[in-house]
Amino acid sequence: MTHSVVDGVALDSLPLTDRGGAYGHGLFETMLLHHGALPLRQQHFERLLRDAPTLGINITGQQLQSSVANTLEGSIESNINSLIQSLSPAQRESGIVKTIVTAGSGGRGYAPPAEAEAVPRVIAQYFPLASTIRIQRQRGISLTECAYRLPLHPILAGIKHLNRLDQVMARSEWVDQYDDGIMFAADDSVIETTRANLFIKVSSGWVTPRLDQAGVRGVMRELLIDKLFASAGLKVQQTTIGREQLLEASEMFICSSVRGIVPVTSLKTAVTLAIGNDTRRLQGALEDNYQGFPC
Repeated sequence: MTHSVVDGVALDSLPLTDRGGAYGHGLFETMLLHHGALPLRQQHFERLLRDAPTLGINITGQQLQSSVANTLEGSIESNINSLIQSLSPAQRESGIVKTIVTAGSGGRGYAPPAEAEAVPRVIAQYFPLASTIRIQRQRGISLTECAYRLPLHPILAGIKHLNRLDQVMARSEWVDQYDDGIMFAADDSVIETTRANLFIKVSSGWVTPRLDQAGVRGVMRELLIDKLFASAGLKVQQTTIGREQLLEASEMFICSSVRGIVPVTSLKTAVTLAIGNDTRRLQGALEDNYQGFPC
């Protein structure tokens, strides 16, 4: 059975002319599905609204959430709802909903289509949730350090665009001996992991990498910075982080909108870390305020 919806229709393919497939011209959100709902739906929609104009994709708030008939096919809200309604009760209980918004079809070569012809294409897909995620939240994970370096892209920095070739290259460096890998920028500063954001506790307190030159401003990262650290009675600073700070960390965790907060217990460099009280407090604050992230 097809578990994907494209512009309001159950499909599992796109036109060859789609700019998302041809050039990576688009955005995507990976959302946790829990008891038929998306706990961080609003945060994901807000990020789409924020980043779409940078890529020249015309998405308005009405297109995101309207259920009016003449905007139904272009509505991310209705595509997601159609997808969820097509799932079995067991699938609706737990899973992942991936929403992709491409720049649609049109334009010659790299040139985007004329504004009057620019119609974004909306895709919603369902995937089962890995059974190991809750175990990883409880026991922690092991990270390696990726040799591949992220290029500096200040204009695209922070955006979750479709061009993920950097992450593909980095992820090819190991098979299954590590759960994820830390990615560095071309200037050797710490940025993120291949699939999550990173927080570490050093002697001065909690820090997370600045993402004004590279990386993705994850929904869970923003939630931690804006709300959860304060809810747990903690402070965090966005700053430039060097590799030496990884080696002096007393606590470390990765985070994403699907995985929640996952402690890091070891690095490839033979560094071992305990799961500290602060990390557990943050996990508790997340679980108390948002459904779907039990530990």
